[in-house]
Amino acid sequence: MMLGTTQSSSQIVDTLRDDEIQALLQFSSAPAFGQPRSFYTTHPYQRPSRPQDIDPAQLATPLASDGLASPEHLLAQRLLLNIYEQDLVFLPKPPQRLDMKAFKGFYDPANMALGKQVRPLLEHYTYGWLKNEVHINGPWCEESFIAHTDKVLEDVGQGPSRLHEVLTGSRDPQRAARFFLIQCAGDFLSEASAMARNVLGNAGPHTSELFKILIDEYGYGIDKKKHSSIFETLLDQAGLSSQVHHYWQFYTASSLSLTNYFHYVSANHGEFFRYIGAMYYTEASLALTTGHQSRALKDIFGDSVSTEYFDEHQHIDVHHGRMALERLIIPLIRQYGPQVIPDLIRGFEEFRLLQDLADEELYAHIKWHDELDACRARASMLHGSKPADARFTEPLGEVSVLHCHANTELFWVESGELDFVVSPQLALKLGAGEGVIIPKGMLHGTHVTSPSCTYTVTAL
Repeated sequence: MMLGTTQSSSQIVDTLRDDEIQALLQFSSAPAFGQPRSFYTTHPYQRPSRPQDIDPAQLATPLASDGLASPEHLLAQRLLLNIYEQDLVFLPKPPQRLDMKAFKGFYDPANMALGKQVRPLLEHYTYGWLKNEVHINGPWCEESFIAHTDKVLEDVGQGPSRLHEVLTGSRDPQRAARFFLIQCAGDFLSEASAMARNVLGNAGPHTSELFKILIDEYGYGIDKKKHSSIFETLLDQAGLSSQVHHYWQFYTASSLSLTNYFHYVSANHGEFFRYIGAMYYTEASLALTTGHQSRALKDIFGDSVSTEYFDEHQHIDVHHGRMALERLIIPLIRQYGPQVIPDLIRGFEEFRLLQDLADEELYAHIKWHDELDACRARASMLHGSKPADARFTEPLGEVSVLHCHANTELFWVESGELDFVVSPQLALKLGAGEGVIIPKGMLHGTHVTSPSCTYTVTAL
């Protein structure tokens, strides 16, 4: 037997980490995730993700809860959704044609293997912080689980609708409502796809009960009754594209985190009970909140937009929430004992927290959109107060993929012109001697409209 050099455990970990980083760099450099020519995708295989924002040193350490507004978090969530959705089938709908090269490229087996290799790293980075924020103190039993979750859901049902208040109170309610619908689109256009990961294998009658909820989501095989199809109709009526991920660049990190969380606890089957707890929270709480969402859209769009999608959920999710508790959770607890309850509670509470954070990020974006003119005026007052941190010169047509910054910044155009884009319905035309304040965590991108354009960025 030949003997080689013995590595310490720390050396082995370092080597593995280097391999993960190389896989991450290779995966993110795939053509599907590269530099686009537009802010909008033309097919579901094009997903610009700004791989230049990768900082391997930071990705090696899980985020803290106060780091969710960082560009690294946004990038990690984008990459994670790409990895998860390479397991799903996407085909374009008319009038789009199938780009066979892009189709094959998105599902390239070698690239998918790289994604699978780095998925644990990205999951730990994006969701590791939840263990420090959600503490599950025991002991738990069936009765205490029901008492706790009933109280949480009762509070959700009795509270006022902040969403209705923010959307209808915006300076441009239709613009705000469309931005809200775009945040929903990343999940709703492939609704229940993560759930489908949990009905394979053999889990006894529990599989069948979960499958009943799944087939409800899929319209019992009738395409027009599928929840995603109903949402497509809503988008069309609201003046938005219903093509999958047409607004890919406009998803906030926290809206992506909601979709990804369900894939995270579903793709990792050891987290099955966390998935069931999170699914119970979302099904039961949607029955309480979709009425407010429906009312907001009716108040904003009138009869020009059908609210069937939210009305349907207001009805069916009462049933789904009851099914999740009575036919899934209680039988699981009685069969497998109280050992499964901490994971059930953890999933319930983690998704509740993520939903609250996504709501707050949505409201912050709408507030910024409403105050954009004031941020433009404030930029003129602050320009020159300190040296610029970075200067960029870009050619005609250059598109900067929507991104965010971890700090509030002053954006200033020195020469040329560009469109400063914050939503599909809102952009500023900025020329030489003009700028805008960008609060931390706010999505924005640029499109150069002159032969060249030079701008600076200054951290405030």
